[in-house]
Amino acid sequence: MTKESAPAAPEPEAETRAQPPASNLLDIAKARITHRAERQKQRLMREASAFAGAKVKRDEFDEGDELPPAKARQDKKFSAQSIFEMPNLSSMKKKKRKVSWTAISFVLAVFVPTILTGLYFAFIASPQYEVESQFAVRGSSQSSLSALGLSTLMGTSAQAGDSYIVADYIHSKQVLQDMVDQVGLDVRELYARDGIDFVYQIAGTEPLDEFVSYWQDMVNVSFNSTTGNVTLQVYAFTAEDAKKITDGILLVAENLVNRLSEESRNQYIEVVNKQVERAENRLASVREQMSQLRQTEQAIDPTALVSMESSIIGSIEEQLASVRTRYRALLDTISRDAPSAKVLERQIVALEAQLAEQKARVGTGTTKKTGRNPEPANGTVSDVIDRFSKLTIEQEFAVKAYSTSLAGLETALVEAQKQERFFATYVAPRVPEIAIYPQRILNTMLGFMLFCAVWLIGFFGYKSIKDHAI
Repeated sequence: MTKESAPAAPEPEAETRAQPPASNLLDIAKARITHRAERQKQRLMREASAFAGAKVKRDEFDEGDELPPAKARQDKKFSAQSIFEMPNLSSMKKKKRKVSWTAISFVLAVFVPTILTGLYFAFIASPQYEVESQFAVRGSSQSSLSALGLSTLMGTSAQAGDSYIVADYIHSKQVLQDMVDQVGLDVRELYARDGIDFVYQIAGTEPLDEFVSYWQDMVNVSFNSTTGNVTLQVYAFTAEDAKKITDGILLVAENLVNRLSEESRNQYIEVVNKQVERAENRLASVREQMSQLRQTEQAIDPTALVSMESSIIGSIEEQLASVRTRYRALLDTISRDAPSAKVLERQIVALEAQLAEQKARVGTGTTKKTGRNPEPANGTVSDVIDRFSKLTIEQEFAVKAYSTSLAGLETALVEAQKQERFFATYVAPRVPEIAIYPQRILNTMLGFMLFCAVWLIGFFGYKSIKDHAI
């Protein structure tokens, strides 16, 4: 290849005209960066002026507008990195204000109440003495389930029910009134003594309806469903008062159990006595009807009356047969008009009439009793026998029912004695040596935790409402 055929090298001037110099591109980039920085600065200044209450005139620049020379020289100090790292004045101001109010609210809602609570428990709260006693309501009888060992599977029994009654009774207003009536102890006076702190001290003349809520706070009763035992805890501001109140509660509770046991026993026996009384009245009525029937029929034994009537009828029939035999024999020798034949004929008629009369008495005769052989006033002998039979059967049933009711009464008396309940105190109350309550440090810590929980709930609630506010 010859030297003339080699391609010519490009001219430097043409290359320079096709690509602008690097210095021009750098100047354009700097101008744009400074322009954007100026706009960002103005926006931040407007936000700062808005918080300060100043009115700043807003100057808007388009992307192609030229900045004033002074502004351009001043804004050369800013770079893109400094613009993005420049702090947000409004957010800093808001954050500073939130942190200050949060701290103030925490101090007011948590620290101040906790300090006051600690001061109260340290210097003001009165010492409280606790007296504990344990008792149970027991009976001498055992149910069939207890004998089989199934009482624990079936839960509480009747004795457990009595224990529940005593536990509820101790928390009621009635126990306060019973202690006044039976023991002569007014509990309100013990909790109104001088020296008790203002939180627990009450007026000695406070009505029982209002005092019962205070009483329930000072007395704790717990029931063990497994053993059926009751634990009683009484709190007072002196050791002697706590012991006195516990003794009064146990006394009136024992009286309650005895009264309930007696009422249950009397009610059970009363029901059985009513059954015995009804059976006795029934037997007496049947016997009275039997006596009236015997007096009316003039027969002590109805079977004897039947035997007598049967013997009379048999005798009449025997006489009638004999007379008829004689009459027939006489007619073979004499005529019917003979006086002896007439006499026998009249005897036959009389015996037949008497026989018919006796049979009517046994069957359906209804004539009154007259003469030596009175008729039944209330019917035939058959009716009398039926009435005697009915009354006899009814009397037998009445006698059996009366005998059964008497036996039931004896059994009820025995069962009533078995169902008697006993109030047994197996942990006797004693005078406490020291005051266990109030637990000052523990209560102060619990108060601090409670105040913190309340403050957190309020704080998060406020934040939630503020974030969702329109």
